[in-house]
Amino acid sequence: MQILDGQSLSQQITNDLINKIKSLKIIPTLAVVLVGDDPSSLKYINLKIKKSLKLNIPTQFHHLAQNTDQSTIIQLIKNLNQDPQTTAFFVQLPLPPHIDKNQILNLISPTKDVDGLNPTSKITPAVVLGIIKLLKYYKINFTDKKIVIINDSPLIGQPLKKYFEKQGAFVTLANDQTQNLNLLTSSADILISATGVKNLITADMVKQGSVVVDVASGDVDFDNVAPKTSYITPTFGGVGPMTVISLFENLLSLAS
Repeated sequence: MQILDGQSLSQQITNDLINKIKSLKIIPTLAVVLVGDDPSSLKYINLKIKKSLKLNIPTQFHHLAQNTDQSTIIQLIKNLNQDPQTTAFFVQLPLPPHIDKNQILNLISPTKDVDGLNPTSKITPAVVLGIIKLLKYYKINFTDKKIVIINDSPLIGQPLKKYFEKQGAFVTLANDQTQNLNLLTSSADILISATGVKNLITADMVKQGSVVVDVASGDVDFDNVAPKTSYITPTFGGVGPMTVISLFENLLSLAS
């Protein structure tokens, strides 16, 4: 069993980006929009702001109250779209229940959509890019492999499915409510889980010698699952750091 060490790889990419940024004539800028005080969202934003400081990327943080109305958020998005001083921005998910998420994400200009949240964006969502880069770094083969992704959302599961199928894999999307989920997962060569359900993936659900990716930092019962795998992400330090650094790779792509 080998650990898919996203922390180490993300540091290598960070060092490369520092050198690239030093060579730029104009330094790109990032804006962050958060509505409410979701603890997980605050944690990830703090990690992203910390990384922006490491990279010397100027960052604006727009922190709105939980009860902010739809029209206020829409106006902020429009302002950021038009602001020449903002290279790109993202809206941290999840949004409060009273907000129409799709309307907000669809308003983000594709030319500034650093997290690939607008369906028309050409940018790959940072979490998807992070997963792909991590697996490719460890030379995981996708061709003719059976891949099960427990997330069928347009932001994670669907773009991953599209990518892996182009690589010749056989991909099945599921979610935490899928019936007989263990029958799907136990035959997967590569299992990717992104549900946020703690210990959803147990040892009896995993094929011997498979590759297991825990996107949500807790989906997988690591201690019991790890011995059955060939490669596995740690609960922390796997996909998370790769998602953060992939956001800044996207920023440089939009700035070029």
